[in-house]
Amino acid sequence: MIIHPSSVIDPSAKLGEGVSVGPFSIIGPEVKIGNGTVIGSHVLIEANTIIGKACKIFQGASIGGEPQIAGFEDVLSSVEIGDGTIVREYATIHRSMFNEGVTQVGENCLLMAYSHLGHDCKIGDQVIIVNGTGLSGHVVVEKQAFISGLVGIHQFVRIGRNSMVGGMAGINKDVLPFSTVEGTPARLLSLNAVGLKRANFKPNVRSAIKKAFKIISRPDLNTSQSIEKISSEVEMHEEITYLLDFIKNSTRGITK
Repeated sequence: MIIHPSSVIDPSAKLGEGVSVGPFSIIGPEVKIGNGTVIGSHVLIEANTIIGKACKIFQGASIGGEPQIAGFEDVLSSVEIGDGTIVREYATIHRSMFNEGVTQVGENCLLMAYSHLGHDCKIGDQVIIVNGTGLSGHVVVEKQAFISGLVGIHQFVRIGRNSMVGGMAGINKDVLPFSTVEGTPARLLSLNAVGLKRANFKPNVRSAIKKAFKIISRPDLNTSQSIEKISSEVEMHEEITYLLDFIKNSTRGITK
């Protein structure tokens, strides 16, 4: 364990084997940091935060701070970050607004510089969030999604798995899994072809998803009619079933 003498670590914090803490970093009470995690300089990790193994937290990052809510009254809540996740310079992750609530970040994620995760966000595994992107409270991002830079995401939006959000997009509705969206307000472009190939989706599955998106994009069909048409005309792979369930469970409407 390598702890710089200028760092401030609360006696109740628990640091695993091989953890290093850089100069002028502050680690608050009841924080838990897994084996082999590297904390850079001038990092603030506030009370009850849990960080997994082999993570890298770069200089200036702030994790576990109070949610940005007017009139917020302090509650016992936390942030949890999975193994292997990288948090780059000056990224911010705020803890839950609820008593015993948790803001969650999965394993092997990359949160680039100046990105922001608001309170009660739930981020899946292998998610990438690019520089300057802001997620409002209660946003859900499913596994292997890619969110480009300078994107703004509204509260309670759900970003589907293996999707891609283009740079500077404004997201106020749910983003379909497997899709590519861009613009302000965002619109559906197509399937995330590159991302699906990298994730080893079979060609026939990619074709079925593409056909489903063409139906969803039709201006003469509402969402219920699109669901019916996809169910009757598109080969029913597991991914298509998942896509339909995502649409049916959307609370904010879908980006199309």
